[in-house]
Amino acid sequence: MVIVTIGDDKTLEQIEKQLYKIIDVIKVVDFSLKPMVARELALIKVKAEPSERPEILGVVETFRASVVDVGPGSLIVQVVGDTDKIDAMIELLKPYGIRELSRTGITALVRGNV
Repeated sequence: MVIVTIGDDKTLEQIEKQLYKIIDVIKVVDFSLKPMVARELALIKVKAEPSERPEILGVVETFRASVVDVGPGSLIVQVVGDTDKIDAMIELLKPYGIRELSRTGITALVRGNV
């Protein structure tokens, strides 16, 4: 499980202590001081009439996202990246009409052989 939080040292220490109180927790690892890769995934169903699709595909291409489903009046777009990238893509797709949105939250791994 990946938990992303912001706080001072005292708050983070308290969170770690509370996690260790949970019976199933074996180990807590703080990634904040280690080089890491963190990503989030979003699936966005956008209203997309055939006349609007070229514009939407331009946005998708700009964000290096991909279309994973094409329906008669909609597209499902998959975008992977940091939170800011996903937020920006959602903002640009809002004018077309977002029908549904599913977002994973952040997941992360430490870089290299650590």
